[in-house]
Amino acid sequence: MIKFGGLDRIYDAYSWRITRRAKEVWRTGNVVSSKHSTGSFLDKFETAVAKFTKRKYAVAVGSGTDALYFALKAKGIGPGSNVLCPAVSYLATAEAIKRTGATITFVDVDRKGLISKLPVPVLPDALVYVNLFGNLADYDRLRQYCDKYRIPLIEDAAQSLGSYYGKTPSGKLGDISSLSFAPSKPLPCFGNGGMVLTDSEDERDIVRSMRYHAVGTGKLEHGYNSCLSNDHANVLNFLLSKYKKLLSKTKKVRKWYEDKLLDLGISSIQTSLGTTSNNHKLVIRTQDRDGLRKFLESKGVQTQVHYAQPMSKMKMFETGQHMPNAERFCMDVLSLPIHPFIKKSEVILVCNLIGEYYGL
Repeated sequence: MIKFGGLDRIYDAYSWRITRRAKEVWRTGNVVSSKHSTGSFLDKFETAVAKFTKRKYAVAVGSGTDALYFALKAKGIGPGSNVLCPAVSYLATAEAIKRTGATITFVDVDRKGLISKLPVPVLPDALVYVNLFGNLADYDRLRQYCDKYRIPLIEDAAQSLGSYYGKTPSGKLGDISSLSFAPSKPLPCFGNGGMVLTDSEDERDIVRSMRYHAVGTGKLEHGYNSCLSNDHANVLNFLLSKYKKLLSKTKKVRKWYEDKLLDLGISSIQTSLGTTSNNHKLVIRTQDRDGLRKFLESKGVQTQVHYAQPMSKMKMFETGQHMPNAERFCMDVLSLPIHPFIKKSEVILVCNLIGEYYGL
């Protein structure tokens, strides 16, 4: 079986060090930090991520969904606001916007699944941009648009930690940005977690307060219980120290795929010119996607579909908007297994099976 995700292999590669980091916290008895504490395991991890993304402040929270929600709230988004959002992403992106009470206006995507059609015929209050599959779009164009309408650019960087727009790291591209450490994300947690990145001290304090029952600022009526535990923070801090090495391994795996797929006349979705992707996902667009997926599954190869339908067509978010590019995109995309510890022989097997299915 070639599994889609690589969290088990990451654990196998670093098992004793991961376990040691967790036990280091457990021995203190201080698994959850209710408030910010300088020098704590959580504080050290936040400081490390802030440095990695060239941000002044990083605030860890309980999930990537909470991180995006808190980022929106810190920018004043709420009932009466209108937020632009790409039609293609994991549903948590739109869910976070909906939680604020704002209206969602979806924006169609290009062939890579990235926002394409701006401006739109509404007066927006914010633009949420998703770095789908770890790929970055034309941030200069997005910045010009947001500056024109004097609205915040909010970066959903759940899939793109380690990607770069020129020399600027993902996580630094928005006025405020959010990360996810879910098991399926680039820097995975053995549980769940997220983070808000900002250069504003006020926004940092608001998010810190929101993650723990609105304690601290006196500016909020209520907050939430959304803390990243110290054991997860300590393990994530270790994995972050290995992250560039892991990205380098994944880049090599992608090259194996690209060379073999090229022989078959199949191309994967590429990052934009002038950007560097973390290669979070290896996605192809192909005919008879569902038939291919079923065939690969029968041969012991796990794949996933990101995503089966645009958020604009989901009942919970349905706006009546027609997103032709997004709808076509969701009909033929297929994500192949990619992570730092896939073997070259496994990549060759996957590609050979694709060739067998299409008679190539």
